[in-house]
Order: sequence, then structure tokens, then C-alpha cells
Amino acid sequence: MKLTALQKKIIGFLQQDLPSVHAPYRLFAEEMGVDEQRIIKEIKFLKKSGAIRRFGAVLSHHKVGLKVNCMCVWDVPGAGLERIGRAARRERSVSHCYERERVPGWTFNFYTMIHGRSKTECEAVVRRLSRVSGIVAYRMLFTKQQFKKTSPRYEV
Repeated sequence: MKLTALQKKIIGFLQQDLPSVHAPYRLFAEEMGVDEQRIIKEIKFLKKSGAIRRFGAVLSHHKVGLKVNCMCVWDVPGAGLERIGRAARRERSVSHCYERERVPGWTFNFYTMIHGRSKTECEAVVRRLSRVSGIVAYRMLFTKQQFKKTSPRYEV
């Protein structure tokens, strides 16, 4: 999909915090020298085309009590990837799950990021994923210190 200059600017605008005003799109439209309805029409097109996947608030999980993060790494044989992938997608506490290449000295190839109120809560999620998927080879890596946390920004 080839994006227009305006669509690229809209995507850049939407990746930032929206201004806390009654009509943030109108403010942006004025900056761009176009009508607010044009901005809304372009956003709808970008959403429908799949260029924009979703809109939503980004929750500060620490401030709402989800203070424990666990990256769980799994050693999953090829046949088990679909099983654990389905199980991880169903878990509300799992924010990310990926298959990655194995590297020498590191047998793990599937990764889940789990958020919880306590270490015990995260451990329960991992045990449930293990039981449902049948994958028993894993390691839980709890966050000790966070150095950076931002939403991704993409150049288009």
C-alpha cells in the first residue's frame, strides 16, 4: 500500500499522545490545512485497509496494580507451537507471545510476556499454560528493573 503524504502525517500524529482537547482531530486538521472531516475520512480508510490495526488507550499497568512482569521462555518442539500459541492468546495476562529462532546455547524458541499483581499470580499463569499446552520445558524471567518503556513509533 502506497501512503500519501497526508496519510503518513496522520499516522505520525496518531502515534503520539493525542492532545487533551475537545476536538483533537480538528486541531491537527488546522495544522495540516485541511478539513477535520478529511482527517476522519483518512483515518477510517487507514483502519479499513489494515494500515492502522487498532485504536486504544495504553494502560499504565504499574499504576493499576500489575507490578510484576515475567518473560517466560519456552522450549517448544515444532508440533507444540500451535498449541501453546493458542493457549497464550487466550490468557488475558499475556500481552505478547512470539516464536523466535533458537540460538546456540539457548534452547528456547517461544516467548510470552506475562503481567500480574504478584509473582504467585504470574507463576499460576505459567503453570496453566504448561498444563494446557503440554509444554514443560520453560524458564520464568522476572523483571528486576525497568530502564525504558515506551509505545513503538514507526517511520512510514
